[in-house]
Amino acid sequence: MSGSFESHIALKGLDGEQLAELALLGIRYRALGAATIDFSDPSRLDVYWTGKRMVEKAVKDAVKARRGDPLADTKCGIAQGHLAALLNCSVIDNETYMTQYRLLLNRTR
Repeated sequence: MSGSFESHIALKGLDGEQLAELALLGIRYRALGAATIDFSDPSRLDVYWTGKRMVEKAVKDAVKARRGDPLADTKCGIAQGHLAALLNCSVIDNETYMTQYRLLLNRTR
């Protein structure tokens, strides 16, 4: 890694392979039509979700779906999938998982 990358706080500790993966994600992001992000505007950063926020939204959507709604089971399944996947990848902690899973079970059943 060159000196200019090592001095950037977000890239500290990345090896060459990790930096290449990050570059590929950036290239894919651009290929999908993304524009440059103005990081000085805090409202623009709100679209970037943490695992916890993603799980909370999925559970909220599942809870909002009425039990009689044909999409209720689908939304519940999506929320359960998000919970399991993000916990298994260590994106969310066990406390977040248990809190959201209990909420999901209590509200959708």
